[in-house]
Amino acid sequence: MSTSPANAANSVQPPCLGLSGFVEPAYPLDWDRLPATAAAQRVCLTECPRERFRACAQDALRAGTLIDDENPSVANGVVMAGVVCRGDTITRRRLQLALGEEVKVRVRPDRCLGCRRPMTTRRRKQPGYVVHESDGRCGGCKRAEQRAA
Repeated sequence: MSTSPANAANSVQPPCLGLSGFVEPAYPLDWDRLPATAAAQRVCLTECPRERFRACAQDALRAGTLIDDENPSVANGVVMAGVVCRGDTITRRRLQLALGEEVKVRVRPDRCLGCRRPMTTRRRKQPGYVVHESDGRCGGCKRAEQRAA
């Protein structure tokens, strides 16, 4: 009788079962800096079997999702796959890195992709610069693109 890789990963007993430090305490003052949390992360990274570690990271990527929710949410208030999960974008990126996935980080270019003029943000308006709107384009180029569509 053969088992699939997913079933094999679930059948491996995780070393974290029953240990403290994996769940956020009731009073989470600097929870990520507690010795128990650091020990929990070490257990994940050193003692957890690789197939169980990957399954844990995949579970953490969608652990905060509600039944009727279409957008998956990451885990919050636990240590999973060596990551202190807080339900935010940073947690998602760290879990993706733990899985070896490429993390896409969007960076605003220095110059508008349309008119090639130097860009700045709305908060830091400067003379001679255009204000970034979206998709690497300034407000004027973005509006022109919307009118053309």
